Amino acid sequence: MRSDFQANGIITLTTDFGHRGPFVGTMKGVIHSRFLDARIVDLTNEAHVHWPAEAGFWIARCYHYFPSGTVHLGVVDPGVGSDRSLIVAFGDGHVFLGPDNGLLAEVVEKTGANVYLMTEDLLKKYQLSTVSDTFHGRDVFAPVAAALASRVLTEVNCGLLIDNIVPSLLEYPEIRGGVLSGVVVTTDHFGNLITNIEKSEIQKFSDPVVSIGGHEINFQRTYSNVKPGTFLALFNSSNVVEVACAEQNASQLLSMQQGAPVQVYERRV
Repeated sequence: MRSDFQANGIITLTTDFGHRGPFVGTMKGVIHSRFLDARIVDLTNEAHVHWPAEAGFWIARCYHYFPSGTVHLGVVDPGVGSDRSLIVAFGDGHVFLGPDNGLLAEVVEKTGANVYLMTEDLLKKYQLSTVSDTFHGRDVFAPVAAALASRVLTEVNCGLLIDNIVPSLLEYPEIRGGVLSGVVVTTDHFGNLITNIEKSEIQKFSDPVVSIGGHEINFQRTYSNVKPGTFLALFNSSNVVEVACAEQNASQLLSMQQGAPVQVYERRV
C-alpha cells in the first residue's frame, strides 16, 4: 500500500559534519542547484560522529514537528564509499532518506514506513556526474533529497520495496527484576545526559529513582526545583529521561558520555 506522502519542498538535515569546513554548505548548494525553491532546515549537524544511532534518535522524535510532506535526510555514514545501501522510507506523511546502517531503523518502526532500496541504476539517474568516495552526502544524498522534495522522484519510482533493514545500534530499554535499563544517547549543550528511556516506561513505577555512575538521583519536574549544583532527573521536551545538574554540567561531573548505562527502579527504603 502506497503512503500518502505529498512533498511540500521542505528538507531537514541531520548530520555529524559539524560547522568546520564547507560540508553542510555544499550539500545545501547541491540541493538548491537541483531544486532552487527548496526550504532547508538544519535539525542538527552536531550528531555524535560515526554513531548513526543518535541521528536516528533525533529524527524519530522530531520529524512530527514538521508539516506533512517534509523530506528528512540523515547522513551519519561511517561506511561511506563501501557497498552499504541507500534507503528511502515513506511513513506518516513524511519521507526519510539515509544510509542503511541503522540510522532510520527507529523511525521506520515508529511510523510503519514503506522502505525502498535505491538501485544503482536509479542512483546514477539522480546523483552528481562525479561521485567522491568520501562525500556521498553532497554527491548522492543531496541530489536525491532534492528530487524527492521537488516531486521529480516519487514513491512509485523509488526503487525496490524491502522488508529488512539494518537495525539500530541503540538497544531498546528492557526491564528485569524490577530494574529498567537504558543508555545515555547523547549530551546536550548544557551537559545534560539524554537517555533512551521513554516517559511512558516510567509509569509502571510509583516512586522511581535513576541510578547512573554510582549515584541515585531523584526525579523533579524541572531544573529550578532544586538548588544549583544538585543532580536531578526529569522528563525532557522529548519525553525521555534526562539527568542534569542544576546550573552545572552533569556529563562532566559524573564523567558520563553517550553509551553510559542508566537504570530506573523503585526507591529502596
